[in-house]
Amino acid sequence: MSAQTRWGAVAALIAAGMVGAFQIGKAAIAVPLLQQDLGLSLVFASWIVGAFGALGAIFGIFAGTVVAMFEPRRTLLVGLCVTGLASIAGALAPDGATLLATRIAEGCGYLAVVLSVPRLLHTVARPSDSDRVFACWGVYLPAGSALMMLLGPLIAAPGWRMLWLVNGVLALAYAAAVARVVAAQPPAAETTRALTNIARVIRAPGPLLLATIFGIYTFHYFALTGLLPALLVDRLGLGIAAAGMVSALTALANGIGNLLAGALIRMGAPLWAVAAAGFVVMGISGFAIFSSQLPVVVIATVAAATLVISGLIPASIFAAAPRLTASAALLSITIGLAMNGSNLGQLLGPVALAAFVQRFGWDGAPFLFVGVMVAGLAAAMTLRAVLRRANGPAGGT
Repeated sequence: MSAQTRWGAVAALIAAGMVGAFQIGKAAIAVPLLQQDLGLSLVFASWIVGAFGALGAIFGIFAGTVVAMFEPRRTLLVGLCVTGLASIAGALAPDGATLLATRIAEGCGYLAVVLSVPRLLHTVARPSDSDRVFACWGVYLPAGSALMMLLGPLIAAPGWRMLWLVNGVLALAYAAAVARVVAAQPPAAETTRALTNIARVIRAPGPLLLATIFGIYTFHYFALTGLLPALLVDRLGLGIAAAGMVSALTALANGIGNLLAGALIRMGAPLWAVAAAGFVVMGISGFAIFSSQLPVVVIATVAAATLVISGLIPASIFAAAPRLTASAALLSITIGLAMNGSNLGQLLGPVALAAFVQRFGWDGAPFLFVGVMVAGLAAAMTLRAVLRRANGPAGGT
């Protein structure tokens, strides 16, 4: 760790994560355009949103192990370049299958970015600022995806291909920019024991539960934000630009929750309680969000409030990860395991909601989120028990 926190480098690294998250936001806002231009069904279009996390869902912990073996700055730059080139290739895709393949390639680059940044943050933050820095890192996803949802309709005015092209060029340009700000760091020596390190992380009491909680959270987050534009356009009759504005504001609210988490952690709020509160709100709010009787302003307000409270969850997980990791070499693996859960939720959430809506209509969607609430509460209470065993009777944070 650094003797003094280099806040400029922290900001640059969080911005790198946001550039990666742009690729998620662009797909969410482009769903109606993709359906029109490529003739995709809602379910297939939802795979364009959800398949971004396919590789992370399967290989997250192994990707974290590989990232730990290499210099993290170089991994970050390669990840940004892969993301940019894949996005440019996607702009040239003639059909949905080709576009889906380029999205998987983008997912590889994205995974390299979000697994390398935490190790770099660990080197530029002093110990007393670590919780705050890692909680701020959790902002990258909602802030990046929301910003692209906000700007996406303007960029996509000539068509969705322009949106893909601009994002590709931006990722390549930012790779060149961040290379000037972030210094190279040597890989940790113990990362050569890859299988041993994976076993150490999996055997630890916390990381698997963090991954489970993260996966349940992202299932809800990406289901809601990924298909909210389609809900607003198909059911409530909004234009794409207006739907993008509403969706962006609700996703941005999630970033506020991430920032609030840092303060709550410093005040000693238990992670399990923060997670449980978020899951309860997730389950109840669906009945308002998917109501056909409420006006758009009420639906947007409820969605935003839901994402503020649920936004406490990922920031808390990122802040807890260094506490549950024995060394810097294992941090990428712990984050990688969390990304397994995160990307699995990202992959399945939009597809499950789309299938649910296609089978039962939008009125049936809230019951899927009730299931999310039940699963989330079970995971949160299990985490409480694990923390108590780890910290003694007084433990619970």
